[in-house]
This record gives sequence, C-alpha cells and structure tokens, in this order.
Amino acid sequence: MSQKITKTIIITGTHLTPALELIRQLKEDQKFNWNIFYIGRKFNSSEGHEKPIESVIIPKIGISFFEINCGKFDRKYFPNTVRGISKTIKGFFESKRIVNKINPDIIVSFGGYVSVPVIINGYLKHIPSITHEQTITNSLTTKINSFFVNKIALSFNNPKQIKQLPQRKIIVSGNLLRYELFIQKNKIPAIKENSKPIIYVTAGNQGSHSINLIIKKILPSLKDFMIIHQTGKQDFDSFKKISLKHSNYYPFDYIDTKYMGWIFQKASLIISRSGANTSQEIFAFNQKSILIPLPKSQQNEQFLNATWVKQLLPKQTIIINQSNLDNKTLLLAINSLVSTKNNFKKDKTTANLKLLQIIHEII
Repeated sequence: MSQKITKTIIITGTHLTPALELIRQLKEDQKFNWNIFYIGRKFNSSEGHEKPIESVIIPKIGISFFEINCGKFDRKYFPNTVRGISKTIKGFFESKRIVNKINPDIIVSFGGYVSVPVIINGYLKHIPSITHEQTITNSLTTKINSFFVNKIALSFNNPKQIKQLPQRKIIVSGNLLRYELFIQKNKIPAIKENSKPIIYVTAGNQGSHSINLIIKKILPSLKDFMIIHQTGKQDFDSFKKISLKHSNYYPFDYIDTKYMGWIFQKASLIISRSGANTSQEIFAFNQKSILIPLPKSQQNEQFLNATWVKQLLPKQTIIINQSNLDNKTLLLAINSLVSTKNNFKKDKTTANLKLLQIIHEII
C-alpha cells in the first residue's frame, strides 16, 4: 500500500461547527495526510476583549491555532468601522506573516471578517482557496471573498443567493453537520429515562431569555413530557432551582455535542431558534419543530431558514414570530405537533463529504 502524500491546509473563519466537521474528515482522509492549521479571531468581536470559542476548542483537538486581531466593516455603526481601520491593516500583515510561514496547499474559509485578510493573502501567493457560506443569505465576507477564491461552497440552493455571486465558482455543497449527531448515542447521565415524549428546548449556546421565560410559565402544563432545556449561562441558576419542583424538567447551561445524537434521535419535538445548523439538523432528522426566528438576525436569515424547513417539512413545522410568542401560542403549537404523525420519509443521513471532494479536486 503506497504512503499517503502529505498536504497542508489553513482553515479560517468563525462558523465553528462546519469547521470542526471538516477537521474530522481531514484527519480520516484516505487520500492525503493533512497538516492542519487554524487562523481565528483574537477577540470575540472587533470591539470586545473576550476570547472566542474557537481559541478554546481548536487547541483542545490538537490543531495549531493562530490568532489575529483585525477590524471589520460595521454596517450598523460606521464609527466602529473607522476605529477598526488600523486593526484591519494590522490584521492583514499579521495574516500575511502566518500564511507565508505555513505556506499551505489550500485555504478554506468558514466566514467572518477574520477570514478576509487570510483569503486575500492566499490569493496574492497563488494559493487555491474555498469559501463556505453556512447560511441562506450571503454575508459581506462571502461577497468579498468570492472575488479571491477558486470555489464558493453554498449550504443552500437559494437562487437569490446564487445570483449575487460569480456563477462559475459556485458549488452547492450543503452544510457540514456535526458527525456526532449520527453516531453518538450517549445519554446525559443526569436524565432518568421514562416513557414520556421528550421536548428539547434550545436557542444555541447562549440561550434565549425571552424563550426561557415562556418555558418557565408553561412548565406546569407540560407534565406529560420530559423537558430537556439548554438555557444558556445567564439563566441557568434560576432554572436549576425551578427544576427542583418539576421532576420531568432538566435544565442545562450547555449540552456537550457528544450527547446531541441521543437527544436528536429521542426527541419528539424541538423548540428552537432557526440558525443554519439547527435548521438543517432538524431536516436531516425529520424532526417536528417549533421555530422562533431571532428577529434581529442578519438579513433576516433566521426567518428564511425557518421558512426553508417549513417548505420541506410542512406538517411537522410551526413558525412563531417573536412578537407573537406567548404562553397560549406556544402551548397550542406543542399540542398541535405532538398529535401529528411524521409522514415524511428520508434515507439515513451520513457525513457530508462534498467539501472534502472539492478540496481534493482543487489541489
């Protein structure tokens, strides 16, 4: 058996979930042996000083992490853009130094302003690159990167989104969902299983205070269900106290990915925001869902994501606008979906290897 050729890749960007899945695929790649490097943000935002999640997670999985501090174009508050000009220039030269040092065979971006200087510096060195757009709308980053990359990989086959980009570069690759969802069956140790149907409530890692408050009010009416609730850190302590009064209620500030496969396979209903990952995971698992789009999401993308799920799973999806969310509306939606049968049939979902295949073709 011939020895695998060694290749080097830089991954950059702020959409961590698909980036982690690509890293897993690269580690198991049968064609090449990969040296993997990650360039991410120094801080969680261009104006803040909190460490971003990728700076914690990436080193833990054995990947070299390089951080750069760069500014961004702030469309909501232009003075932030002006203040960030010096950071943008500094970030460009920082990324140039890192790209020159690593000298990769390919660069893959998962969005975010931090990826722009990395992609441009790769372009100037004639290094092939791909930008992956996770969401159903094009971010400003994707629009900028599209001029410099070889391929643009889209998660959604959205004609309006495609029309805005260079047609010859586009490939609809789909999103890279968490592999653990399809293989892990680890039950959360704190949960005592019973015959009650499971409702999983989440609004991402940060949680949603407004959704949490409604769940708090309707808990007495959900005695026939087991409630698994990812509250986020801010509300967790108060909901932990509430759980002492409800034996069927299990709040968590954060749920580790290794348990998500069990939750998605067991849940009868998911109540959630409608981020790109969650929306595609709901479809992949043919789940019943109540989607409450974040009202201030960029380009209204969460509402578009929810609409996409509704079109694919019309009888299993209810969309509630934040302005209409109250006790009665949510309870009616829960009772309506619980009595609905899943008529939609879908083949077993496996890991999405399309982006890896594009990488193979380019290098």
